[in-house]
Amino acid sequence: MPVSTRLGTGDYENLALVAQGQSFLLDAGASRRLLAAGLVSWMEASEVAPASCQLTPAGLALIHSSDQ
Repeated sequence: MPVSTRLGTGDYENLALVAQGQSFLLDAGASRRLLAAGLVSWMEASEVAPASCQLTPAGLALIHSSDQ
């Protein structure tokens, strides 16, 4: 369940990195804040892809609303 978390400017930039498929560039603190806010989810490594953060519907909505 998402926790009420204040996001800073850097967090929005980090969310954009996730949207661009570059979640490997996030530091652990940024990943934790985005996970706690419910904006990303953690995807375990598989045979075809490394572990990474992926946008949740809430994260995708936030990215779309910032594009307006």
